[in-house]
Amino acid sequence: MDERIVNEDMKLIVAEYPVTDVVFGKRTALEGTRLMVNLSDLAAVVAEEEALAGIEAAVCRPGESARIIHVLDAVEAMVKVEGPGTVYPGFVGPAVTVGHGVTNKLTGLLLVSTTEFPEPMVGGLFFRDNMIDMSGPGQPYCQASHTINLVLTYRPNAGVSNRELDDAVRRATLHIAQLIGRASAGLPPARQRTCELSPVSRDLPRVAYIDQIMSQTLMARTFIYGQELGDSLPTLIHPNELIDGAIVTGNYKTHQKVATYLHCNKPLMMELYRRHGVDLNFVGMVINRGHRENHMLKERGAQYSAKLAKLIGADGAVIAFEGGGNATVDFMLTVQACERLGIRAVAEMYEHAAVGSGEFPIVYHVPEADAIVTRGASKEVITAPAVDCLLGGSRRLRTTPSRTIEDASQSLTLDTNDFFGVEWQLGVSGFTAREY
Repeated sequence: MDERIVNEDMKLIVAEYPVTDVVFGKRTALEGTRLMVNLSDLAAVVAEEEALAGIEAAVCRPGESARIIHVLDAVEAMVKVEGPGTVYPGFVGPAVTVGHGVTNKLTGLLLVSTTEFPEPMVGGLFFRDNMIDMSGPGQPYCQASHTINLVLTYRPNAGVSNRELDDAVRRATLHIAQLIGRASAGLPPARQRTCELSPVSRDLPRVAYIDQIMSQTLMARTFIYGQELGDSLPTLIHPNELIDGAIVTGNYKTHQKVATYLHCNKPLMMELYRRHGVDLNFVGMVINRGHRENHMLKERGAQYSAKLAKLIGADGAVIAFEGGGNATVDFMLTVQACERLGIRAVAEMYEHAAVGSGEFPIVYHVPEADAIVTRGASKEVITAPAVDCLLGGSRRLRTTPSRTIEDASQSLTLDTNDFFGVEWQLGVSGFTAREY
């Protein structure tokens, strides 16, 4: 496949506006690095959703004695000011291909959505409640613990279903993210960066990124351009589309959660961008779904992912995944399929086993997976101290079907799977395995 067909005209300028303080006031505006938020503006967005009765907003900052519970997602405040489409296409605007033009992003700030689901949940539909600690020993294990967080707590109307509430919270949060992003319109950015897979003149290794994401059912799904990934075939996508919010999370499986802001800023994707034209040629991304229902579908997804990487001329592939033991099979089969097509594959993953448990650190393995980068283990046991401020809803925290914490503000001894998105945060915070 001609590289120009994949990357033609996909040039995105990201204009960054650092936020160092957030206050509530009479209008929503960015004054230097201080963001003022008008609560009436947020309420107006919520009023558009029949499933929602109201919203409460609070601010917490890194280092504070604060804990956020009932967390669903964390998203960036951003707006597209030039080019086709909108940020978070398929939700905020039509599913027009994005990744071109200019996008303004408020950095150092995240919008954290929280709610409590009204209907009982069991099995795969169970909402595994979790938390974000803004300080203490739990902070390095939490996504969204190192930014100023505008915590949006949604109240459902009586009689709504879990699905109706989930969909309404997602739409409202993404619309609020664009609303706040608009506060940057017309202001000069603090800095700009250009995201472009420009032609590479030197003979550098051609590297693809295969990202296996999670999409099963309600409470464990992921959206591309507003549509659940479902059982679709793997797809070729430009990294700029992710930066503009083309992939949005609906995945609430405790440690397996991947916040939408992380899809927009996947560490591997950003590292490949940084090294593009330096010591490698980043040729594009393939998105595959994990947790497919049977071995045939897993093989199909793996083979198709490898085929797409081959079509864009990849010499090597960096492969990562989200999910649990079942998803490891899809992941390893993808490594194997790439290697058998002559694409050298590096597998990047976390380990399942708790230290000293005697469990297997990798649930499934293939001989071709001989270059594995580990983020470390996700089942460390720590004690998180009591906090002064508890945000996100009621004080009760239900982490498993059989375990309910009555007052989540107290000192808690738990494993790190109870923190928001530890599976990816291990890598972001620099954890790794040093002994085997």
